[in-house]
Amino acid sequence: MSNQVKVLSEQTKDMRILYVEDEAVVREQITMIFDILFEYIDVAYNGEEAWEKYQNSQYDIIFTDISMPKMDGLELSERIKQDNPMQKIIIISAYNISNYLLNAIELGVDGFLLKPIKMDKVLFTIQKVADSITSNKIMKNYRKKLEEEVDKKTKFIQEQAVTDILTGLQNRFALQKVLEKSSSNKALLLLDVDNFDSINVVHGYDYGDKVILFLSQLLVKNKRANSDLFYLGNDEFAITCNALTALEFAQDLQKTIADSIVKLPDNNIRFTVTIAIAKESQTLLKHAYIALKEAKEQGGNTLKIYSKDLRIEKLQAQIQKYSPIIRNALAHNHVIPYFQPIVDNRTKKIYKYECLARIVDENRLYSPFEFIDIAQTIGVIPEITKIMIDKSFKVFQKNDYMFSINITEFDLNSNYLKKYFSDKLLEHRVDPSRVILEVLEGISIIGAKNSLKQLIELKEMGFNIAIDDFGAENSNFGRVHSMNVDFIKIDGSFVKNIDTNAKSYSIVKTINDFAKSIGAEVIAEYVHSQKVQNIVQNLGIEYSQGYYFCEPRKELCDEDI
Repeated sequence: MSNQVKVLSEQTKDMRILYVEDEAVVREQITMIFDILFEYIDVAYNGEEAWEKYQNSQYDIIFTDISMPKMDGLELSERIKQDNPMQKIIIISAYNISNYLLNAIELGVDGFLLKPIKMDKVLFTIQKVADSITSNKIMKNYRKKLEEEVDKKTKFIQEQAVTDILTGLQNRFALQKVLEKSSSNKALLLLDVDNFDSINVVHGYDYGDKVILFLSQLLVKNKRANSDLFYLGNDEFAITCNALTALEFAQDLQKTIADSIVKLPDNNIRFTVTIAIAKESQTLLKHAYIALKEAKEQGGNTLKIYSKDLRIEKLQAQIQKYSPIIRNALAHNHVIPYFQPIVDNRTKKIYKYECLARIVDENRLYSPFEFIDIAQTIGVIPEITKIMIDKSFKVFQKNDYMFSINITEFDLNSNYLKKYFSDKLLEHRVDPSRVILEVLEGISIIGAKNSLKQLIELKEMGFNIAIDDFGAENSNFGRVHSMNVDFIKIDGSFVKNIDTNAKSYSIVKTINDFAKSIGAEVIAEYVHSQKVQNIVQNLGIEYSQGYYFCEPRKELCDEDI
């Protein structure tokens, strides 16, 4: 069986899975099996949580228990299959009851495992599903390579031609020519077929072409005066029309398409489209694609009009604003550490400091809330982390305080930390036991083996490990336990209103109890008042951090708080 596991793990290691189980003991046992086969495992504790994760991520396989609170596994499977009939789902249950089996089969699930789990049955079921996934990927890659080869050989012809062969419509090249002619009352509608890949996979690529042909004919039939229709390739169409009637036109088209049926010899297909509208601009196509991307994030059969208030447009504006500031700060040594003390609630003295990045540019101070997300987007987080390590080590080599430095997934993915820290320890003669590396709990949840391996190696070097903002995400207590962390920092959103919100109090107490059970000490962030501090102390939380004691400063505090 070991050889079978090895062969199967090579096939499944890059697959992403979601495992849904409300019983901790069962969850831990089965996760141990999954860890052998998969590198990317996401965990949910009930059907409702799993549905939220599914909507925000993509998974190759979903394993779910049947009997769970809030939403059971059958209801979860039904929702997922309605959204994506091709999603692979394996039911895990202790109930060997025909009704459950029949319901699962009717939903179209791809496997059924009975508890207690038997390894040979697990391997057989996963192998069957993995083979199906692999076949689909091979088919998709084959088509992609074929399309790339065709595009390469026909590029010159396509640039000269203005008509699409399949639909007979004007193509992208023709659209670009039309858009070059400015018009103050012109609008562009961009139409994208929802879940078109699923149509290709479920029914075949020939059916996909038939859907495109059907839609092109439907659009021609419903074309308005003074409008032009274009097929842009894949599942996209564009229409230029009058700006004043663009919204009404788009709404009519969306309804007409949703009410239509593609009648084929052995099947009938219904589908919907997402439509984006851009108006009165020299960059209509760019703006339409921005609106389309945001519309598709909201689900199918939606309609979005471009405006500067769209999230993606705001993000681009933020990148344009802060990217030069960040790059200038890196080039001219304007990234500096600020220090916020962390107080030992038992001795009432400063025990350690957190080192927080700031940018000083033309006498203005930028907080991480302004630039960190942009720094991640443009890929310079490791550069900022290295500067923070250098400057923090220089400060703390002159005293005996412990200090913490934030480490991100981007730093771990860059694989430089072990060597870099080794060099800096020698250069500044700092004992690694004084250094706490703060990582977001998301690293432990994702469970990427490379990230966890590096953290373990850094801990073996003598560094302390802290989980930052614990509780902010869907916390994976099991993985945190396996990491043998030294500190858990409770997310400040719970701590700051612990005196007025019973739920926050309960969450903080639960995390504190959990930390004590695994031998980790707890730090409460965002302690901003005496009332909050009193509750933190009464709960037996070892450390406090927040504006009640001291805001982040350029210099260390002269005396204990």
